[in-house]
Amino acid sequence: MKKLLKIAGLFAVLTASTTLPARAMHGQQEWVVIFYDDENHTNIVGSNVFYCDGHVVHVGARTLYTDEVYYGCD
Repeated sequence: MKKLLKIAGLFAVLTASTTLPARAMHGQQEWVVIFYDDENHTNIVGSNVFYCDGHVVHVGARTLYTDEVYYGCD
């Protein structure tokens, strides 16, 4: 019984972790901030996506080295 509960718990965690990014999509993006590991922008280590409906999705690490892309909202 314990093994079954562990398997069910693992399935629930995996299901949530794979469906949450899809649910995080809130329509049109207003702007995106991309975070890099150094001032030469060698490797991307994270990003923030700001949506026109006010939602923000953060992935990875935040650093001082960024690029920002503005799309605007209609």
